[in-house]
Amino acid sequence: MTKSDDWPRVVSLEAGTAMVVADLHGDWDTYSRYRDRFLALHARGQADYLIFTGDLIHGQGEPYRDRSLDILLDILALRPTLGERLIYLLGNHELPHIYGIILQKGERVFTPPFEAALGEHRAAVTSLFDSLPFYVRTRSGIAITHAGAAAEMSPPGAAARVFNYSHRRTLDEAAGALPQEERPSLRTAFGELSGEDYDTMAHTYLAVSGPDDPRYDDLLVGFLVSTLPDFVLLWGALFTRNEQQYGEPNYAIFLDALLRDLSAGFHRQEVLVTGHIPCRDGFALIARRQLRLTSGAQARPLRAARYLRFDVEKPVQHAGELLPHLESVFT
Repeated sequence: MTKSDDWPRVVSLEAGTAMVVADLHGDWDTYSRYRDRFLALHARGQADYLIFTGDLIHGQGEPYRDRSLDILLDILALRPTLGERLIYLLGNHELPHIYGIILQKGERVFTPPFEAALGEHRAAVTSLFDSLPFYVRTRSGIAITHAGAAAEMSPPGAAARVFNYSHRRTLDEAAGALPQEERPSLRTAFGELSGEDYDTMAHTYLAVSGPDDPRYDDLLVGFLVSTLPDFVLLWGALFTRNEQQYGEPNYAIFLDALLRDLSAGFHRQEVLVTGHIPCRDGFALIARRQLRLTSGAQARPLRAARYLRFDVEKPVQHAGELLPHLESVFT
């Protein structure tokens, strides 16, 4: 496993067997099944890398079933033993916690419960999120990411900006544009725009203790971050709805562009593997060049959930070649 000095958010694999798991959303039972399956396969020499495609957090069911923090603490505990064999990619549900951004879908607001639960583990978890790569590419021509391809990344040079992305640089740019003397009036304006008192929002959404909390202005910083060009690129990459957003003919163009960009200076990338969007049967094929996985409860029924195990050296030409390599922990 290597990380490019030019592209620190891209992991390159030349040899071994990879096990890919998508979107578990705080489901401890399912997570532990995949973890234990990998450890058993690894002990037998049948798997070398465990790759999570992001969205390990934010339970999709009743709150009592959400064990997002337990999963992350287990990931942190496994890291010293597994090292680079454990690859966790950034998903759209992890991203908001780096920036103090509120993630909401319909009536469901995902971020506050997790922010409140972090407590003494906040520094370790946010450091973990900050370190996560965005893409894996392999000698076989199989690339892996959370969501898929996005129109925002198609112009020349755009993908390389995401591959070389720095959260710290982005946060520093936003914070530097918010002079301390102007922040009180900006908090008031933000509150008026949102229809809530700023202090209440900071406490509710970010579990901020009060004005003396160093994270007190994170809502302001996150709002400004959302307007920065490189962040807009990353947001598109992690939130793209693929063919559902663009239509399959147009999406195929963006998919080809992403695979081309991931091929630069490396082996040609032919197929993209993602999670992000639920699949009733545990997988879906898109435009012959993308395999979408559902590894957790978003599969209906759950026994349809799948993971992918493949040889990172054996060349592939199209996504359909991966179907014989789909496996289950529920059978």
